[in-house]
Amino acid sequence: MHRIVKFFELFHRFIVSLAKVLLVAMVLIISVNVFMRYALNSGLRWSEEIALVLVVWFTFISMAMGVKNHLHIHMNLLPSNLPPAIDKLLLKLENLLMLGCGGVFLVYGSILTKFTMQSILPGTGLPAGIMYIVMPIASIPIIYDSIRELVTGREDPHA
Repeated sequence: MHRIVKFFELFHRFIVSLAKVLLVAMVLIISVNVFMRYALNSGLRWSEEIALVLVVWFTFISMAMGVKNHLHIHMNLLPSNLPPAIDKLLLKLENLLMLGCGGVFLVYGSILTKFTMQSILPGTGLPAGIMYIVMPIASIPIIYDSIRELVTGREDPHA
């Protein structure tokens, strides 16, 4: 069990670093393309396509980080001074929903990736599945973190 926890700690650190790299790459590629388009009257024909791939990757990686760090949107429809038992029940329901989303991303992301691997992105010639392969990859930490919280719970329910 300790090895699994250690693996996911390293995996989370890796995806945080990857998200930083993706964000910097997006900014650089788009900035260079804007400069080339307006200053040099030419552009990089692949830049918009690669930027789109990076945005998709960044989005799903950020979603996985959000589940671990409780950064997802919370709606407080009920009073915050609920009895502890109901609060715990709602947290379990939240984690079950996150687990379900992770499962959907894993199953249908794998299907989408497999299906789109036969298509080619026109600007780069890369398989279109490269854009969507991040869905099943990001689903793994989402599923792990949801299960971990279901089993161990969260100390501060409003963290």
